[in-house]
Order: sequence, then C-alpha cells, then structure tokens
Amino acid sequence: MESPIIYIMILLLNVFEFSSGVIYNKYEKKNHFACSSEEVHTDKNLFKLFLSTDSLKVYCFFRNQKTDTSREILSVFTSGGHAPKLIIMNSTYHGHFHFNLSLINNRTSWLMDIPRERITVNTDIESVEEWIIKVTMHEGLNIYDTEGTLLDLVREPILQWNLGAIMNKAQVKKLHPHVTDIKVAKCPCANDVALLGLILNETFNGVFIGRTSSGFWEYNEIIWYNLTQNIYSQLKDEHKGLTIIDMVLTNHFLVILTSLGLYVSTDLRYPDSEQIQLSRADFCGFERVDYIKGKLWYNERCFANRENFEVDYVTITFDRNRTLSESSSCFYSKEPFLQWLPCLSSTVKNRRFIPHVVTFLIDQESQTGIYLFHIPNSKRTFVSVSVLKDDKPNETQPKFPNFKFPSSFSNPVGMVFHPRSHFLYVYGNQVWLSEDGGNSFDLLCDFLSNFVRKTVHSFYTSDITFITQSGKIYMTKAGLTTYTLHGNWDDKVFTIYYDHLGFIHKLTPELFDTDSSSSDSQTSNRIFGKPPDLGFNTALAPQYITPNEMIFFAYVPLTEPNYNLYRRKFKSIHLGKVINHSKGGEAYITKLFIHTNGPLGFHTSALTEIVEPFPVESNVATTCIYGSLNISYTGNIFYQISITTQGHLAVFSNTDVEMTVVSPGYSSFLITHIVDEKNALSMATMPHIITSTLYFPVNSWFLYNFGTTTGRTWNISVRPCNYWVQQDDNDVISPSIVKYIDMGNEENYEIKLMPITKGMRILHIPPVGVIVGNPALLEVTTEGYFDITDSYHMKVHIASKFFQKGSTSLALVVWEASSQCYLTTLVPTMKSSCSYLRTMHHIPGRHIPPEHWISGVHKDSQGFNMIKTLPVNYRPPSNMGVYIPLTDNFYHADPSKPKPRSLFHKSKETGKYKQCANARDRAMCNCTEHQKFSHAVAFSDCKEKVHRFKFPVTQYPVVLEIIDEKQKLSVKPPYLVTMTEVNRRQNWQLKHNMPENVKKMKNYLDTRLKTPVYNPFGLNLSIRGSELFHFKVSVIPGVSFCDLHEEFQIYVDEVPLPFPGHVLIAVATSVVLGGLIFVAFLFQLRNIHPLRAFRRYVRGTIAHSSNLSIDS
Repeated sequence: MESPIIYIMILLLNVFEFSSGVIYNKYEKKNHFACSSEEVHTDKNLFKLFLSTDSLKVYCFFRNQKTDTSREILSVFTSGGHAPKLIIMNSTYHGHFHFNLSLINNRTSWLMDIPRERITVNTDIESVEEWIIKVTMHEGLNIYDTEGTLLDLVREPILQWNLGAIMNKAQVKKLHPHVTDIKVAKCPCANDVALLGLILNETFNGVFIGRTSSGFWEYNEIIWYNLTQNIYSQLKDEHKGLTIIDMVLTNHFLVILTSLGLYVSTDLRYPDSEQIQLSRADFCGFERVDYIKGKLWYNERCFANRENFEVDYVTITFDRNRTLSESSSCFYSKEPFLQWLPCLSSTVKNRRFIPHVVTFLIDQESQTGIYLFHIPNSKRTFVSVSVLKDDKPNETQPKFPNFKFPSSFSNPVGMVFHPRSHFLYVYGNQVWLSEDGGNSFDLLCDFLSNFVRKTVHSFYTSDITFITQSGKIYMTKAGLTTYTLHGNWDDKVFTIYYDHLGFIHKLTPELFDTDSSSSDSQTSNRIFGKPPDLGFNTALAPQYITPNEMIFFAYVPLTEPNYNLYRRKFKSIHLGKVINHSKGGEAYITKLFIHTNGPLGFHTSALTEIVEPFPVESNVATTCIYGSLNISYTGNIFYQISITTQGHLAVFSNTDVEMTVVSPGYSSFLITHIVDEKNALSMATMPHIITSTLYFPVNSWFLYNFGTTTGRTWNISVRPCNYWVQQDDNDVISPSIVKYIDMGNEENYEIKLMPITKGMRILHIPPVGVIVGNPALLEVTTEGYFDITDSYHMKVHIASKFFQKGSTSLALVVWEASSQCYLTTLVPTMKSSCSYLRTMHHIPGRHIPPEHWISGVHKDSQGFNMIKTLPVNYRPPSNMGVYIPLTDNFYHADPSKPKPRSLFHKSKETGKYKQCANARDRAMCNCTEHQKFSHAVAFSDCKEKVHRFKFPVTQYPVVLEIIDEKQKLSVKPPYLVTMTEVNRRQNWQLKHNMPENVKKMKNYLDTRLKTPVYNPFGLNLSIRGSELFHFKVSVIPGVSFCDLHEEFQIYVDEVPLPFPGHVLIAVATSVVLGGLIFVAFLFQLRNIHPLRAFRRYVRGTIAHSSNLSIDS
C-alpha cells in the first residue's frame, strides 16, 4: 500500500515542471479522482455531472481501493493547504472553482456546492455546449488531473421531450432477434446526448429509439421509447414493414427516415405537448422499396450561441437513378425542414448518362453545395462544387472544375465532413481526403474489394473510424494522411460511438462495451483486443541509404499469381508505422515507393529512419558470415553469390533463404535459392548500380534476416506518440476553441510542438500545417521558428478582412504526429462576427461598493447620499411639468401600490408594466438581483436604486469601455456614438472634442442617421433639469458587427427654487391688462364714451378761450 507521503512528494516534484500552458500527449490519461453528485464512493475512471435548476454539488474522492487510505491521503493534502480545483470549460468559457479545505465529519471526499447562477444564468431551452470538467491539484502541473463532463439538463432540447411510450426491459429484449442494424444520432453540441435506433427485419414492425444523456456508458441507463403509434398517426393505410432506416439529430430538430416515409419533429426548443410531434414529408413517386434504401446526410455543426448565418441542412438520397418523370432522387432542406428541394434542379435530356447523386452536402463555411456523382454505365465518379445563391446550388456556376476520381474508385458509398471542420472525406472501396472544399482530393486508403460502409467521428479527439463491410475497423485522425487498423469484429450487428470526451464505445443490441479503466488514450484495447500486426507474409530486403536511413524492399516471388500480389506489398496503411525485428531494432516508415520498372521481384519498398539499429545474424544462426563473397550476374535476373573461402567453416544452409547480404555503399542481395553449400542465387535491390562483379571480403558485409523461412522475424506496428502539443495558456479553453473577430480586430493563436525524438534526427521542417476553411473570409498569416531544444513555435495571426459575417475553421494539423497521440489536430473556429461576451459599459465617475448598493446608503465627504432609492411606481417628469409624466417606463414597479402623478389625462394614458405585466404584486414580478441592478430600460420595472447627483450636473465625463472575454478597450474613434434620453426628456446637452477627422465623419453621418453623432473620447454631459434622466448611448452602425449600446441613469436632486421675478411681472401685467379690459367693458355697458367726452372737453376749452379774447 502506498504511503500518502508519496503523493505529496510527487506533487512537490512536479512543481519544478510548471508550464505556462496546457500540454497534451505528455502524460497517461490516468484519472486520480473519482467525482460524483452524491457522497458515494465510486471507482469509475470517468465522471459525468448534471446541472439542474438547483445548485451543483460535487464530491471528489481520491481513487484508492481502500476507503481508509483515501481518507488518509485527503487529510495529508488538506493539512498541507492543498485541495483540488474544479475547472469548467467549453469552446468559449473557462471557469475556476475551489473545493473546501476543511473535511467535515471525517469525510473521505472534498465537497463543493456551486450555485447555478455562477455557472450560467440562462434557463431557456437551447442547443448549448456540454462542458468539459477537469479536477486538478494545480492547474498547469499536469498531475492528478481527472476529466469529466457537465451536462445542462434544463436547456438540452431533446431531453425536454417524451419521445413515445416508455418500454420495459422485457419489451426491448423481444426486439433483439429481429435487429439487423443500429443507427446512432448524437446532439451536435453535447455528444453524450444521443439516440439509438434499431433497424428491424420484415418479421417485426415498429420504430424503437433509446435515449441516453451520459454517452452509452451503461446499458441499463438507456430509456427506450416506442414511436410506432406516433408514426402510424401520419399514415393512411399502409402499416406493414415499418422500421427505422436512418436518423439525424440536428441542433433543433429530429429527422427520422423510416421504411414508410420521412418524419420531422417540431422545433425541439418549444415543447408544447406531452409527446414529441412528427410531421411526414411527402416525396412524390417514392415507395417503401425506395425508402428502405434511402440515406440521410448531415454536416454536423454545433450552433451554441447561434449566429443569424448559421442554419442546419439535411439531405436525403434514394438509391435509384432519376427518371425523366421524376424531379430528383436527392432532396435537401434547411430547418425547419418543411420544404424539400431537389438537389439537381436542371433537366437532363440524355437519360443514358443521368448522374446518380450519391451524396449532397452544404458547405456552410464556403457557402457551396458539394455533389458526389457516380455514373453507373461508365463507372465514373466525380465531385462537383456549386456556389449557393439564395440557399440554392447554382449548377451553372461551378466554383471549381469537377474532380474526377480514378477508375479504381468503383464503389463510392458516401461523403462526410469531419464535425466542426473543413476536412471532407469521400469513402467507399477507397477513402479520399479534401482540405479545400472539394477542389482536390488525396488518396488516404485503398481497401480493394472491401469497402467502408460507415464512418464515425469524434470532434474532441479528432478521431475518425471507418467500419468496413467485412467488419474491420480502421482509424485515422482528422487531417492526417496516415491510418491504422484497430481490429476486426465478428458481431453481425454492431456500431461504434464516440462520447463527448472521445471515448470509443462498441454498441450492440444486447450490450454496450467500452474501457472504463485507466488507459493511455481513449482508444480501448479492451474492446479491440491486442493491437494487430500490420505486417504481411513476405521477406524484406534492407538497403542502406545513409547511416540513419534504410530502404526495405518487399519481396514478391516471380511465380506469385497476380491475384495474390497485393498480399506481398507495402500499402498506404504502412505509412508512418514502425518496422520491428523480433531480436530488437526499429525503424519509422517515412515514405512508400511503388516500382513499375524494376527492380524485378520487388514491387514496393519503404524508406525508413532508423531509431534503434537492427541486429545482424551471428555465427549461431549461420556460418556463411565467415566467408568472403563473390557476386556476379547470371544473365537471367538472378545474381550468384559464391563463398570464396575454402573449407566447411563458411557454407550456405537452407535457413539462409530470404536473408539479405548488406554492404553499405553497394546494392543489397536477397538470397532466394541455395544452389549448394558454396553458392546461392539472389536478387539485387539496386541492380542499376551494379556494373561489374563484386567482391566482399570477410567482415566487410552483414547478413540481415527479415525473412519468413523459419517464421516471420519482423512485424509492423503503430508508431508511439512522438509530439507533445502545448497551447498558450492565455488562449487555452479547449483544443477546439471559438474566437470572435470583430471588424478591424485581430487575434493570435499560438502553439508549441515538442518532439519526442528517441534517437531520430530532427529536420528543421515545420511539422505543422495550417488549413483555412474559407480563406476569403479572414486574413490568416503564420510565422514559426525552432528553438534551441528543437521545439517548434507556431503563431497564427488572424485579422478581419471585409464587412462580411461568417465563420471558418482553422485547422492546425501536426502532420508528422502518430495517430497514437491524443491530440494531433487542433480545429479552432474563427467567427467574423460579434462575440456574445463583447459589450459596452459606462464607467461611473464614482465607485460605489456592491454592499452599499444593497443598503442604499453611500455618503460622500459632505454627508450627501450618492444613492437614490426611487419611489414605488416612479415615472420621471416630462417637458410639460414634474407632475405630468408621459413616459411608458415605470421604475421600482409594484402593481399592488397606487401610481403617483396620474392626475392628468395624458399621464393616465401612458405607463405600462413590462416585467410586472399581469402580476398582482412586486413579488410576482420575479425580479432577479441582476435585473434590479441593470440599467437596461427593459428591466426598468425592477430598477430600485440609481446614482444621485446634486443640481446642477456640469461636465460629467461619459466614460465608455468595450469589454470582451480578453480585454477592456476605451471607446474611441472610429467608434462614434449617438446618445438619447429614453424618456424623451430635455434640459441636457453634450460637449465633445471635434478633430478634423471626427468632424468629417460627423458631418457625413448626422444627415444619414438623422441624429447627432458624438466623439466618445472626452464626451461630457451637463444637465439642467431635475429628477431622473435615463440615457442610452449607441455605437454607430458600420464599425462593428456588435450592436454596442449602454444605458445609465442619473438622478438630479436638491434643485433650488427658481427666481420669482418673471412670475411677478407676468402677474402684474396680467392684472393691469385685465383691469383695463374690465373698465372698458363697464364704460361700454353704461354707454360711456370717454374718448368722445374728452374731445368735447377739449373743444369746449378751446371755445371758451376764444370768447374770452373777443370780450377783451
């Protein structure tokens, strides 16, 4: 039993290996922790957690066979101040959580309780990524790491539905004798959520589907559903022979192909009934005999945080030629899959050469439609790529010339994109790989008379498995040009499934098999058995090229029949493998050669790099090594080897057949016949360099035995992992991250490759290639260098190119890596779009701690409270007056309380609840803490407290920042802004700087946007009004893919009373004017005419004065 001190010593020693990045392929995939949601000790190598509406409880045990030892180890770690860290991550998220250091009640586990809100605040049903969980003692040490998954049960669409009548074990067992095949459909974003359909023979009717949420690890965990009655409800008469044929689970829909038609579910995000609803898609002229030969094709993409340009497409093909009376034998549709269009829209007049559409896929990265055609009459197979126009392939506008496969590719079966990448595979009796969207293809595998009937993929490990008709299982990694044989299964009915972490599962109707024990890789030896010997039954003739390089020629006897020649050749499967000798020595195969013009007897050869020298034959095995050799051409292909040393000490024996005479600098000679004890016939590996009789003195030549006379002495195996891959820890979230690149922005992606040389030469040739799915979308440049340790550093620079939204995969393929490496291909996704984490924020001029916001009190040095708690059902004033609010926005809403300031008719007509609509009181508004502190007008009902300022507010700096997942940036030109008051209040103004470039932009934009545009850098706000002002700042369109806007509120208080002089003047003027009008009215009423009387008075005065003059 190990001492707990050993674990502590290992931890401390690994501190010196601390790395600033995450390293893949370095350590065994051995899990030291066992974690679960219950305090029950488990020894499972992998843990799966589930997130519900409650908080997430995690119990982690240190894996050991004895509970007491586990408790003792935990106590030692805890007393030393060490507790594990839980890391939750997906392609865009990376969160850290720490276990408690204290062990309560002598527990044998660490405990963590995480509220759901700390992981995600969303609860709507949507296709979301399943999280990867890592439990580690210290991030970066790569020690005591344990991986698992976390699935959100609340949001996963397919889990919200009852698929049909639930079946018990006995009912499922009755189906097993009738099962002819199995179909698996897994959720694109959460591969642990999957459906398993049983294909039945004609002796049993029905559609039966099993559902898992934990990746088929346990057979008894599956819930089986009977969908038969649901299907029957869509049919009129024909009910016989019903079985599932194929199915696809997209991000939001379930598509099921049965022998009696194609059925599509309603949108899985909106469950509106107890059972899932299916609708039948009609295809005119197609019957049961066509449906049972139909296939569904789907380009698997995860649309978590979905963009408006992301949409799922599904294709259905029928295995029959199109006739002139039919529109097509291939149809495709995009969600919601209501309208199915023919893949070929044009009418082909020559019926004899109608191409059969084997597969049709939509390439969403390049916006193209890719056809795999096969013409049975001429046995021609080719790929055609058409540009999409209005979501339809334009056959008259091909993007590339057709790629024509050789005639040896005679049995095409299908075409598939590796999930979330741009690697396109065409498979059948051969497998071809395209890295440029169908423009060109390279041969990967040739199975001759055998053929691939199905492919299975894992996006997490980049594994691709080919299941052949004979039951052999081949595997490769996405983007690699090498592949290997895993094994051969004799089961009549089986399929392969990869869970979310890339563990491989063998599924049969009766049981599921996988390897839950510790292993170096996700590929299990338990289900495949001992790795197969990839060698073939013939002799190899080694030929030195340099001291470190050797060519092995595969011997083919001249009498070998043609039908058996392929059994004695090097094939593409051997590329990248290792030649091992039974007595030691190994060499890596780096290149294969096919000889069409000699040397005779050797049709193929393999160039190898020697890692460990091969042993030469000693005198124990043969005595001929004691002699000197004379080698001469016999004139009929063979070369005669004669031992010139006299006596019986140096002679040939029958066991020397298929041994090779090797002398560096000369051609090697494979012994094929023994003539007598002094002479033998041989075949030269390089006859063109032999110009005369050769003489090899004793001890100047070697004898290698790579023959089969006494049993094959050599074998070919898979090369062990030869590269460590390190990601920059600033970028690391997962190997398949998603990066958003806004207009004018750029990103860097860095990796480091550390070779595991083991005696090999390091050629300074970049071991990694970069493949861009859509080069027209983004500008991608690379730079790399080797350091003094022969490690290769690669930096990829990605920048936005045009004002065009879209996404593209960026594959980094370590082309020299062995398929045994856990990670050989990194496929980050680059989106020319707005990150859902990219937002704009207003930075208040005064910082108020969160606890003060809760209490509502935060005083400045003068005792002024800078937090205003708004009255219940508050509405800010309007331009008509303080007591005449005209806005529809309530603040601090409570439907059970009266609405103040509603005396006037216009105020009564306005004002509408949002969050509190149809609620009886504030508690029913269900305002969250986030909504209460949000500045958004959408949550104004919940808003209770705002910033409070003294009147007047002058030159208040409006400071704005753009925040994304990596950094904070001050908002500056060209990010010009507009600003409005959401309640249509006035009495405020803005002041900003106007450099010449900003002035030109402002003059241009003001008239087009019909609103003032401002420079956000140095923007100042002045307010002359009172009470609440609610502002909204928006970045102008055309400078960002994001709708960047921010809202903030300012409450202006302690407004002084206005000076009354103008009121008094107005009142006095009104009184005087009113008095004059009243006096005039009285005069008119009494028939008094002051003006006339005044005139008479004047006239009378003048007349009297005249009289006085005369009398005198």
